[in-house]
Amino acid sequence: MEIKTRLEAHLHKYWILFRMKTMFIYIFPTTLGFASAAAMGGKAPGHKIALMYLGFLCGSFFSSSLNFYADVESDRLHNDMYKGDLHMSDQPFATGEMGKLETVLLFALSGAGCVLFSLLVNVWYAAFMVGSVVILGILYSHPWFRFKAKPVLDIATNALGAVILLVAGWNALKPATWPGFWPLFFGFLFSSTLYIPSVANDVPFDKAAGFRTSGVVFGAEAMLKAMIPMCVLLIPVATYNFTLPIAWTFKLFFALALPGAIVFTAGMHLLWRPPHIRFNAGLLVYPIAALLVFYFVYAVNAAIA
Repeated sequence: MEIKTRLEAHLHKYWILFRMKTMFIYIFPTTLGFASAAAMGGKAPGHKIALMYLGFLCGSFFSSSLNFYADVESDRLHNDMYKGDLHMSDQPFATGEMGKLETVLLFALSGAGCVLFSLLVNVWYAAFMVGSVVILGILYSHPWFRFKAKPVLDIATNALGAVILLVAGWNALKPATWPGFWPLFFGFLFSSTLYIPSVANDVPFDKAAGFRTSGVVFGAEAMLKAMIPMCVLLIPVATYNFTLPIAWTFKLFFALALPGAIVFTAGMHLLWRPPHIRFNAGLLVYPIAALLVFYFVYAVNAAIA
């Protein structure tokens, strides 16, 4: 019984560090790139597809854990703060559940796993996947850089990381190529727009933690207003993309994402009740999850056919 309890405790802390919500957000662009390459004739054996996702999961675990590790002091100080999916003081680095050896092994194994599994797909996939970890993990969280606490860079880093993950998914099937500038530009703008409400909602936490995020510097309401010109800019970018000879999977995404971004922006303004947006995240997560499953099933069948 004691062994079972200790095992459950270990699994629980790793589950927290893995941070499923964050992983889910970033697995979508990877799968979109993967599906789009499959639609353009890319092929790969089934085991390489499995290795592709193993590389992603290891990289996601590394980045999420580094984010927690870098924030341990502020999370301990602000133990009454609840940020989305947990009380920050409950994270394993803040509670002291992670010993030095265990911490070293966690980063060594997850980092090595990302590199190794990605290289087994191909060197181009590895370059972009590891690059995404550098952007979303090291540049975003590490105290040397800490882009998460800098205005504009907090949003730009997340959006750029999503774009790099899309290119990684594409290169899993079509190495040494890329989808082109305009689909990626739409993805950057779309990711930035969807990330803004999170920045706005985190203003009380970030102020207490001493961060100078976009929301803290410009104000939560100003951040929400910034979504409007972002949506306006998405319209001509999406329209131009429809004229290009790109994968139908991209065009389907644009057709759904553009009205989705507009409705989402309007909803964020309607649900804004300072200092928070009263929003059920499931309204956003469930449609994305359905599209993710669709793209994944299509891509697997098309890539190994």
